[in-house]
Amino acid sequence: MSLSPFDIDAARAAVPTHPTPADLRPWRDRIDSLDREILRLMNERLQCAHEIGRIKRLIGMPVYVPAREEEVLANVCAANAGPLTDASVRRLFERLIDETRSSERHLYG
Repeated sequence: MSLSPFDIDAARAAVPTHPTPADLRPWRDRIDSLDREILRLMNERLQCAHEIGRIKRLIGMPVYVPAREEEVLANVCAANAGPLTDASVRRLFERLIDETRSSERHLYG
């Protein structure tokens, strides 16, 4: 699924001086669309992690490698252009990684 273009600056400029509840709709619609795309990407990420775990098991590598987790966190923090703080990005991805590990434990026992 591809997201429709949404020019935040143009949308912000279009908000009247005295907004009404109706002026929330395009913003809420955009958030709903972004949430669906984020969910799709998180599920795709989980599928990739499951394949990596499966390959590691087949070749006898440890599934959990703390140094790799730190690489992932450093990578996303380096790519962060804000407005999220690096600490927020780190916490979000730590949670995502934790849920991935939980899913793998459930999947592989």
